[in-house]
Amino acid sequence: MQDKLILGGHEFTSRFILGSGKYNLNLINAAVEEGGAEIITLAIRRANTQPSENILDFIPKGVTLLPNTSGARNADEAVRIARLGREMGCGDFVKIEIMHD
Repeated sequence: MQDKLILGGHEFTSRFILGSGKYNLNLINAAVEEGGAEIITLAIRRANTQPSENILDFIPKGVTLLPNTSGARNADEAVRIARLGREMGCGDFVKIEIMHD
C-alpha cells in the first residue's frame, strides 16, 4: 500500500513535485505523464496574463499548481508574488523562494 501525501485537505498519490522552469513548455505534458506528477511548480513570472505563450496553457488539467516566489528578494516581495498567484487562480499552495544578494 502506498502512503498518500495529504496537503491542505488534498490527497496526492505521488510525492513527486515537478518543476517547470528548466525545459521547453511543449515537454510539460510528457514530463507530467512520464513522471506521474500530480503537482507542478510554477514561477509566477512565467505565467503571463498578456496574450503570448503562457505556461498555464501547457499544464494538463487536474494537475495541482504550486506557484513559487522565484525572484523575490525579501519577505514582502514573496508575499506579494504569492498573492498574485492566488489571484491568478493558482490555488492556496505556495513554494517560498527568496534570493538575497
